[in-house]
Amino acid sequence: MQLSYTKLILLLMGMLFSSNVFASAFTPADNEIIAPSNSNIVAQLSVAEINELVINSQYAGQTERLQGVLKTHLATLYNQNPTPQVGYLYARVLQKEHQFDAAIKIATEVLVAEPNHSNSHLLLANIYMTKGKFTAAKGHCTALIGQVSLITVSTCVLDVQSQQQQLIQSYNALKNITHNKNISLATAHVLSEMSYRLNNYQTALSYISHVDLQFAPVSLIVLWADTQLALNNTQQVLNSLAGLLTDNSNLEDAILLRLAIAEKNTNAVSTKWQTMMKSRVALRELRQDTFHASDLAHYYIAVAPNSDKALYWANINWQQAKMSTDKQLLIQAKAMQRATL
Repeated sequence: MQLSYTKLILLLMGMLFSSNVFASAFTPADNEIIAPSNSNIVAQLSVAEINELVINSQYAGQTERLQGVLKTHLATLYNQNPTPQVGYLYARVLQKEHQFDAAIKIATEVLVAEPNHSNSHLLLANIYMTKGKFTAAKGHCTALIGQVSLITVSTCVLDVQSQQQQLIQSYNALKNITHNKNISLATAHVLSEMSYRLNNYQTALSYISHVDLQFAPVSLIVLWADTQLALNNTQQVLNSLAGLLTDNSNLEDAILLRLAIAEKNTNAVSTKWQTMMKSRVALRELRQDTFHASDLAHYYIAVAPNSDKALYWANINWQQAKMSTDKQLLIQAKAMQRATL
């Protein structure tokens, strides 16, 4: 019988603390995710149970939990028996660490074995879009025709096209296609993100207002927070994000960053979130953690202004990701640098 996600976590953490993984000091390598890494921890889990862990790793407090061990174990499984499902999960974990080329290689191998593997097409569309390779991204979107719903294909294609200076046209097209229809959270997310980029903040919120942030992907939580901040609803950001986890030390950098920005914008006496984010940034910089380059650039623009560091990290982020938000971040950092000359 498949274990529940809570039971899986309890089992894994129990195995962690019963082993000697914390017996000696550990210094992580550059870009290694901050998480316990022992390839034996998940060896007893089925592919279905690993799939559940990967799916739930998109939620607050979970995005880096067991990331290292999942990647190691999936690499082993894929080398032993490269099934499409194992390959897809492995590629998805690699994508999370911005190991895009490696993820592309594995997902492409999956499609050689199973050309109609829709999740791998969606994953590759997302990766290629992130890398700014929009033609390749759209190719994987259109490959989904006949495999998934028209709304899913349209969401994929129009999301890519919105990154190619066709934002208004893409938004209007997707809005018309989805009018009076039930849509997935993924499509609602894309519509909200497009509205945000068009500075239609209330409309952006309307698409995701029904979502319980406790059970939302971190990317959607960040979009929600950015939209609330754009509307100057700083207290709502503080109230909602602070209650996501009982242990705030497990909050993702992107969420902690929004709390720090909200706290600073309220001019509150307390600097709890700014202090926590400052410590997190110090750790990332110590390790030259390029995985969090976007958060670091944003931090040095919005929380602790430093034009040199903002531009440094924005440039590193641009080397990895070339979507509209990444471009805007670089533009902000360059403008900040010019203002200090």
